[in-house]
Amino acid sequence: MKTSWTTLSGTSIGSVHVRDRLPLQDAVHTWTDAAAGHAVVAVADGHGHKLHFRSDTGAALAVVSAVEELRRILAPLADLAGQGDLAAATDLVRAAGAGLVDTWTAKVEHHLAAHPYSEAEDELGASADHLRAYGSTILATAAIGSLVVFLQIGDGDSVLVSARGEASRPLPEDPDLDGLHTSSLCQPRPLDALRVAVVDPDIEDVALVFLCTDGFGRARVDSDGWWRQTGEQLLEFSRSRGLNWIHEQLPEWLAEPAQIGGDDTTMALLVRSDVDGINRPDLADTVPVPE
Repeated sequence: MKTSWTTLSGTSIGSVHVRDRLPLQDAVHTWTDAAAGHAVVAVADGHGHKLHFRSDTGAALAVVSAVEELRRILAPLADLAGQGDLAAATDLVRAAGAGLVDTWTAKVEHHLAAHPYSEAEDELGASADHLRAYGSTILATAAIGSLVVFLQIGDGDSVLVSARGEASRPLPEDPDLDGLHTSSLCQPRPLDALRVAVVDPDIEDVALVFLCTDGFGRARVDSDGWWRQTGEQLLEFSRSRGLNWIHEQLPEWLAEPAQIGGDDTTMALLVRSDVDGINRPDLADTVPVPE
């Protein structure tokens, strides 16, 4: 059976942002090519601080940029996957990360040219650091057949779950994350914070992947193990209740931490269709990226 992937995603505005009349700062974007067995998902978390007053736009531009850049490397990744050259695949993902930063920066500058900073915004130093207002994290994953790759700048969680139900975090830790501050696309050297991973399909039989902004995990009582339990439950639900049920439940699952923790909460999933017990590869909420 050909390996294919289903994408699911959702987002919920945080109660604090509702209270303060702020727009949703998170963003999510997905893309699939069922015929080729390819899929890409991305989530981003705009910083929301008064100095990052256009971070909702920054997050929206980040997820589009991430999907664009990962799509560019799908064909060469597929070739490398067949050769088992994981080192070269890792280099490609790093190159996609660099392309993401360049693409995001270009999109921000295009938006800024159309919407210049006001005099009041310039008093906050916006023009002196013209990317700062758009500050955002980015998390993205691409699946090419049985090969799965990750890239991330900033906080949030990237989790994979094997067909055996074992959850793990494939990316190295970012030493600059302290629970209060995050690395960002708007920092002077964002590539210093780029983390990438390529999962060896000969070792790890990935059943699903989920990405979420920090609003999901921060509201959890079990701050250390919630992601493991969430991954195990998502796989069990995929098998026992189906992806349609997960799709229906996702808004409620995201609304609860958004209400309790107060922060925007976003999740994107990639679910592999040829894993035992998962039989709904037809369901996808994909929004195609314009050619």
